[in-house]
Amino acid sequence: MKTKNLFSFILLCVVCISCSDDSVEKEKDVIVTIYEETGFGGSVMSNVLTEPLLFSDTDNKEVRTLTDIITEGTDIYEEYERGYRYTYKAKKIWMDPPPMDVSNVKYVFSDLISKEKIITKDSISDLTLNLESVSILFCPRFPYEYQDNGLLKYYEAMYVNIDGTNEWRGIIDIEGFDYVEGYDYKLKVREKINADPYSRSYSLIEVISKDEI
Repeated sequence: MKTKNLFSFILLCVVCISCSDDSVEKEKDVIVTIYEETGFGGSVMSNVLTEPLLFSDTDNKEVRTLTDIITEGTDIYEEYERGYRYTYKAKKIWMDPPPMDVSNVKYVFSDLISKEKIITKDSISDLTLNLESVSILFCPRFPYEYQDNGLLKYYEAMYVNIDGTNEWRGIIDIEGFDYVEGYDYKLKVREKINADPYSRSYSLIEVISKDEI
């Protein structure tokens, strides 16, 4: 009798757990903003750094990279053009159990609400850059670049920090500068941004320092 009661108790617990709200996907309707400039970083599953989309939503207004996050519905990557800011209707879904190696939150995109040209004027600015002594494997995005065989193109790129900030970039080329691995550099460069079509380029003004590592 005791064994039967114990079995009934265990069965009841299993049923209660399976019916618990904690085991069901929770969701919320949000408005997602995709920003006019991309970020920098990579997936935890890859050694390739790239230019992920920057986004926020009405549930979390912090601007962050859309990295290792599942997206479904409207193909926001296909629609995206750098220089434009987008807003979409979406469902924000908390997955339980969470998948491995990606966020426990996914977004299901539906209607495009707006697409606004934000970068409308060409600009020129001078930056001080710190270059690391080791290059990175870098895949540019938006637009993507492809090899003759149709596969994405990868570059050995400079790993660059904008002096005085926490902002990092992968830069393939700086006009007038020859990068050599094994040295840390500090450079003064001129950054040119063309608004339409969007492009960004760099040219060397001065090598401030070059230190062998």
